[in-house]
Amino acid sequence: MALAGLYRRHLFRVAGMALAGLLLSGCDGSDGKPGPPGPPGPPAGVDIGNAASIQATITGVTIASPAEVTFSLIDGNGNPVRNLPASAIGFKLAKLVPGTDGNASAWQSYINTVEQPGVGPGTEARVQAVAENGSVGTLTDHDDGTYTYVFGFDIENVADPVAVSYEPDLTHRVSFEIRGFAPVRNPVYDFRPSDGVTSGLFSRSIAGTESCNDCHGDLALHGGARFEIAECVTCHNPGSGDANSGNTVDMTVMTHKIHRGAELPSVLAGGEYCIYGFRDTRHCYDGVVYPQDIRACGNCHDAEDPATPDAANWFEVPTDAACGACHDDVNFATGENHGPDIPADNTQCINCHASNPNSRIEVRQAHRILEREAAGAYAYNLLDVAAPGPGAAPTATFSITNPLDGDAPYDLETDSVLSASGLRLSVSWTTNDYSNEGNGRSNSQPEATAVYDGGVLSASSNGDGSYDLTLGLVPADQTGSGVVVLEGAVVDAELGNLGVTNAHRYFAITDDPATPATRRVSVEMSRCNDCHDSLSIHGGRNTDSIESCQTCHNPNAARGGTPSRGPMDMKYFLHRLHAVDDIHYPQSVSRCTACHTEDGFYPLPASSGVLPTSTNRGADPLDPYDNDRITPSTAACTVCHAGEDARIHMEQNGGSLSACLSPDGILFRKVDACGSTGTLGEVIQESCTICHGPGRSADVAEVHGL
Repeated sequence: MALAGLYRRHLFRVAGMALAGLLLSGCDGSDGKPGPPGPPGPPAGVDIGNAASIQATITGVTIASPAEVTFSLIDGNGNPVRNLPASAIGFKLAKLVPGTDGNASAWQSYINTVEQPGVGPGTEARVQAVAENGSVGTLTDHDDGTYTYVFGFDIENVADPVAVSYEPDLTHRVSFEIRGFAPVRNPVYDFRPSDGVTSGLFSRSIAGTESCNDCHGDLALHGGARFEIAECVTCHNPGSGDANSGNTVDMTVMTHKIHRGAELPSVLAGGEYCIYGFRDTRHCYDGVVYPQDIRACGNCHDAEDPATPDAANWFEVPTDAACGACHDDVNFATGENHGPDIPADNTQCINCHASNPNSRIEVRQAHRILEREAAGAYAYNLLDVAAPGPGAAPTATFSITNPLDGDAPYDLETDSVLSASGLRLSVSWTTNDYSNEGNGRSNSQPEATAVYDGGVLSASSNGDGSYDLTLGLVPADQTGSGVVVLEGAVVDAELGNLGVTNAHRYFAITDDPATPATRRVSVEMSRCNDCHDSLSIHGGRNTDSIESCQTCHNPNAARGGTPSRGPMDMKYFLHRLHAVDDIHYPQSVSRCTACHTEDGFYPLPASSGVLPTSTNRGADPLDPYDNDRITPSTAACTVCHAGEDARIHMEQNGGSLSACLSPDGILFRKVDACGSTGTLGEVIQESCTICHGPGRSADVAEVHGL
């Protein structure tokens, strides 16, 4: 029966297949007439309001009066960006006028307005270059991410508010800004109208956006729509002024004056430097303290950078505008404060200040940083640290050499310059987090040993240019690893203190001598020097070395009394210095990686052993355990997040602004006092990493927009 049923099913399947074949073989007639076309599909791309990022490119400019610009917008995935409102875009159009009679070249905008004085000390109307809003001309959206804009004025007939002649043989520039959507970096299009050439043009590329952003992070001005220096100069040119202050807003003058700020001669004499911006908002820069030597002109004007081929203008084309911006006590017309009171104009500048390495008033010679050049003749070298272990004194082997003379070593026994300098070797422990516990030094400062005692060398010579110096004892109860730092300024009789890069070397206390544990790296010196160029503090004693800073600015150290500037521990002190103190920090404080390594800003788990920050010293300056404390991550975060809600959040997750540390490393909530005489509250432990660690729900990198 089973075989018969199977046979029948097989026959039915074969018959069915045959019937299907017959039916299909009859389908060889006409296909009939095509149906009507369906509705068009949605256009490709994304609406501008939904674009998370936007990249703009100007693809061409033609001038048949009025000028016409073609450009494109795409998002981060390369999709066309559509529906740009005309009112959201503003266009600039300028020509580059070559300099004559000693004057520098300059941009001249075709689009200008007149500002009347209203507030401030200004008394005269001033012309200002401006952008033309896209609603003035004609903006055409081609619905595929490409656009055409026709300016609303005739470039060949610009007479109001000032006459600007059309010169098609000169370099011209078009740029634009977009507001109200994802940030758009300003595209710039340089061309020569007479033949349409876009390369090999006469140029004025003196400073680049990248140089500015070394310090500013991401320079975004005028409401966050203007990013590129090449776009800024189309308006900030010699023809633009601020009616309210009476000051020019020419880039050459304004930028120099802003950066010299508090050191401007006019400010030191009791004046101010202010510019009035949008809606007559007053912006004053006389409190700006430039974070590096103002003479380091090449840091902004890098003549070696292919992106700024005209950077050498700073010394090749001296003018009263450029030089008088910083030296604003000089009156070039009368000659007041100009050398031996010599009246001069731009036609004469090059006569005295021309390139001449033998002239002290040649522009580059006058701006040499002689102290830094002299410091280049010294290098501190820590060659070895012999550490017998806990309860013993390490011996450092070191040398001081001259990099300008093939690293020849100095004879420290006979060198009169070095013997008059405050050179010292300091030892700190442990590298897990410096505490310097048990060294008998007030306020947990490093154990320091002077290289010279009254001008007499304390170290012993090894006969090869190196020297040995025995340092202070490492207490018997210490474990892990420590660090030795060679620091101090070289005292030059003519130039003063010379900051020489400090040297450091780690050594084992109880760790394997071949692999001593280094301190965690959360900040990089190179990032500090993006802004500082060469960070030299404490009279040049500490130079270009985070490692030497950390040994003094450690969690156990604190200012006496009730200091107004807060703790001196690095993780609090530096955040406060940059985020709270009135130093006009030049970028967003949320950009942690301006200083920190790519992951050095994350909170550390309690198991890391990082110490809590002392807020003030207790009664005994030798006992760090009677110091009041802030738990570690709270110390770093509370500087910026200082509100009541933030404090409550931190305390609910184990943080505290009032904690005590016991000698066995346990954190307690403070009740009345820390130390042996105090009453300890409950044990506390921060749990910040649960939410704020990498990849967690409130990852610090995500929260800070990194």
